[in-house]
Amino acid sequence: MNPLGTMIDPDDLAKVAHLELMSKLTVDGLLSGRHRSKMKGGCAEFAEHRAYSPGDEARLLDWRVFAKSDRYVIKQFEEEISLQAIIAVDASGSMGFGMSTVTKFQYAQAASLCLARIVLGQRDAAGLAVMGGGVRSFVPPRARASHLDVLSQSLRDTTPVGPTSIAEDLGDVIQRIKRRGIVLLFSDCFDSIEELAKSLKLLRSRRHEVLLFHVMAPEELSFSFTRFTRFEPMETGAVHIDLDPGSVRAEYLARLKTFLARVRRVCAECSCDYIPMSTDRPVGDALADYLRRRSAAAK
Repeated sequence: MNPLGTMIDPDDLAKVAHLELMSKLTVDGLLSGRHRSKMKGGCAEFAEHRAYSPGDEARLLDWRVFAKSDRYVIKQFEEEISLQAIIAVDASGSMGFGMSTVTKFQYAQAASLCLARIVLGQRDAAGLAVMGGGVRSFVPPRARASHLDVLSQSLRDTTPVGPTSIAEDLGDVIQRIKRRGIVLLFSDCFDSIEELAKSLKLLRSRRHEVLLFHVMAPEELSFSFTRFTRFEPMETGAVHIDLDPGSVRAEYLARLKTFLARVRRVCAECSCDYIPMSTDRPVGDALADYLRRRSAAAK
């Protein structure tokens, strides 16, 4: 059975199968893409315990601790991996919007799993944080190929709902990241831009590389409604609005232009990659174009 199910079009996977995702930064003293997993001193040295999380290998459970405390804990070792990628996906209510295309969340699902497969195919580590009203699930990064099953299951079990809180949730995610690496953020960014900027700057201050994939629906970008339309909020219980789209189109598009420019400017100020994505474009094409540009810029 295909663990990715219907979340990814095989054609999209084929378009990115031959591409790589390398960090532009030096990651924990190692140049990404040039080194694979290494153990300090040539062996695995015990570092500390941490609570068991879904996706952890059973062989790493410390049964002595379990016998004494009835708690499942994992033995952690001093291990260096050339690249650790944390995929952070916004699962707030607004990400559930989709009319002529899949929803923004479904698009983010497909794109994030394509990138996870690339990372794992490089024998690097991929993890996942699903955000929305708090960190709803966190899958620690692992470098084995079978870890894709765990990541895909976590996304499959998620329904976009509730208010956007990515700025606040990123603060929680940052505390869970044990090793500096690369953070791949998928969101429509319908949050306080000022607070988002603070979170991105904090990630950068911790020497993480950040890629912001700004996912929007074509209707949001063009406001192509022509008939009298009812607009309903997807994140709050506010009253719906009935209006003539033509009467507000110019004002909407002006505000949208300002919003997009602010998000792009924040990324530039924080030295983060900004990747706009519209859900009417095939995921494979969007990712392939970005990864090729990124690879060319690194040469």
